[in-house]
Amino acid sequence: MREDVCERCGTANPQGTQFCRACDAYLGWDRGATTIGGHPVAATVPEPVEAVATEVSLPPLRAAEQQDGVRLTAADVTAATTVGGSAAPSPTTSAPAGTGPEPVVPDPPTPRVVEVPSVQPAAAEATLTPGVPVTVPLRVFNGSSVVDGFVVQPADVPGWLSVRHPPVRLMPRDEGVLELVVELQEGVLVFAQRLAARFLVTSESDPTKSTEVALTITVPPHGPAASLDVQPRLLRLTDQSRDRFVVRIDNRQANYAQTFELTGSDPEGVVRFGFLPNVVQAPPGQLVEVRAHFVAPAPAPGRELTRQLTVTASNDEGESSAGLTLVQHTSPEPEDVRVVLRLTPRELRVTNAVAADFEVHVDNRGGHRDVELSLAGSDPARALTVAVSPSRLVAPPGQVTVARGRVQLVEEVPRGQTVVRPFSVVASDGVTDVEAPGSLEVTVTASPLSTADLRVAPRQLTLADTRRGTFDVVVDNTQGREPLTVWLSAADSHGMAGFTFAPPSLTVPPRGTARSRMVVDSPRPPGGESVTRELEVSASDGDGRLLAQASFTQVSSDRQPLLRVLLVLTGAALVVLGTLLPWNLLFFEGGLAVMGRFPLGAVVDAVGNQGALGDSEIIAIVAATVRPVLLVLAAAMAFGLTGSGSLTRKAAFLVAVVSVVYVVAALTATTAVFTLSAGLLAVWTGAVLGYVGGVLARRDG
Repeated sequence: MREDVCERCGTANPQGTQFCRACDAYLGWDRGATTIGGHPVAATVPEPVEAVATEVSLPPLRAAEQQDGVRLTAADVTAATTVGGSAAPSPTTSAPAGTGPEPVVPDPPTPRVVEVPSVQPAAAEATLTPGVPVTVPLRVFNGSSVVDGFVVQPADVPGWLSVRHPPVRLMPRDEGVLELVVELQEGVLVFAQRLAARFLVTSESDPTKSTEVALTITVPPHGPAASLDVQPRLLRLTDQSRDRFVVRIDNRQANYAQTFELTGSDPEGVVRFGFLPNVVQAPPGQLVEVRAHFVAPAPAPGRELTRQLTVTASNDEGESSAGLTLVQHTSPEPEDVRVVLRLTPRELRVTNAVAADFEVHVDNRGGHRDVELSLAGSDPARALTVAVSPSRLVAPPGQVTVARGRVQLVEEVPRGQTVVRPFSVVASDGVTDVEAPGSLEVTVTASPLSTADLRVAPRQLTLADTRRGTFDVVVDNTQGREPLTVWLSAADSHGMAGFTFAPPSLTVPPRGTARSRMVVDSPRPPGGESVTRELEVSASDGDGRLLAQASFTQVSSDRQPLLRVLLVLTGAALVVLGTLLPWNLLFFEGGLAVMGRFPLGAVVDAVGNQGALGDSEIIAIVAATVRPVLLVLAAAMAFGLTGSGSLTRKAAFLVAVVSVVYVVAALTATTAVFTLSAGLLAVWTGAVLGYVGGVLARRDG
């Protein structure tokens, strides 16, 4: 079975199909073309034959072709001329002599060209209302070489606009009408407006080929007039004449703004209304609230009154109203309570001053009407002047009104005394008087020196081996209310001490203290003695003075006990040292002078000689006996420190006697020659020092 193959997509279609089943392309252009296996093939062109010249007439052009400027070419004329159902030869050509008729050559297939569609809207404006679609005809001309369909796509269209149209397909170089249907989306409130929407008429064969179409969309105002409501609709006032409420303007059903002027009224015409603002614009699709208030005269005390209030919103299109019920109730008028007058503070106290300020409290909280009063001060003793400002005032009901007052003492108060003077403030309304008592206490303090105190620290100072002592002098003005300036001085009971103050004068603030350093310079007492000096410190301000007592004790140390111990111990040490050193005695043996040997060595030599003792050996034996005696006496000298010094003196004396007796005996019994040596010198010096120390110990005792 023969099939027609689409040149666009290659789909095989049954023979005779005008539009491709796959891409909907027009297949009539290929009608009559030779195909093999469903595919067109190029035909072989035979040799041309002589044709008979025949005159033909051409059909008139179609209107659409004339509009697009389509012209027929010579090939079109040749294709349109036939002779006896066959194509006629061109009148301008002739076949050569002796040849047959020229065969007919078919036209080559027209190339597939998609042109930009030409669109002309029948109307440039559409007015839309909810639920009513509007059809806008678009005249579309298909200038392409294929059958083409066209769709409308939004280019710049608001979201609330719905667009649809039936399918449109046009033959090549044909025109038709595309019915574009536009409407408002259901359920969407579109505000009244006018805008330009743009659409694209696009070719289905080639989506890149499109034409822009502009359409003015008008959404006219529609919807009911805004409704009016007030909240709350019932108001109850007790002992009040004003209140607030809310006015609601509901424009949610209209797509355009509505402006209203708000007014209020009541049947009696006595209620005053206020709206913020009084001219209100309700935007489309919205509910607005306006704050409102009113002032209504209160009924008589103990009465109840009901008023019907009306709020009206009006403009040139009309007006709408809403009602409000007002119920007012007033309490019975209470009885007025007398004004209460108080002074704050009631008792005034000043120090070193003669005037004081106070407040006058006019209490009208128990009253229910304004009270006009005149205020004045009173002092029967005529010792004070009392002034009140303002002198006349109006005390509103339920409030406490405050006035200012000042009282001043005109008499003089002696220094250091206190006086108390009573006074009062009188408030009068012309019929009754109300009095508030008060008092002024004036204290004039005495000299600041009378409340000050002078202290010396420490009160008793004891120092040893020094001439100077340091004291702190404190001026205490903690009880005073005035600054105090004083000059410091001091004296001692013996009249021998000197005093220095740093600083010499003090300025003490009220409720404070000040301090100065006092240095006492006094001669020291003799050694081992003490002396106590009584000190008197004074602080003077020129009119009086403060006194404070202190004592300074000086002690001189006794150095004789230390000197005694030092002399005795030194003397004993020298005696011990002298017994250990050689005593230089010269002995002559055979005309030669020989120095006396150390006693221990001489004794050893004497024992070795066994009776053959010479003078030197005898003296050595005596010296060996004397030296231990001296050591014992040195120990006795030191031990004598524990007593009155008698043992020390006796031991020292015996040291001197024993050592001298030894020297005298040695010189007398032998041919020795005395020479002063270090040993004997140390022994005798130690004996002298020990004896002197013993004498000092006797004085201590």
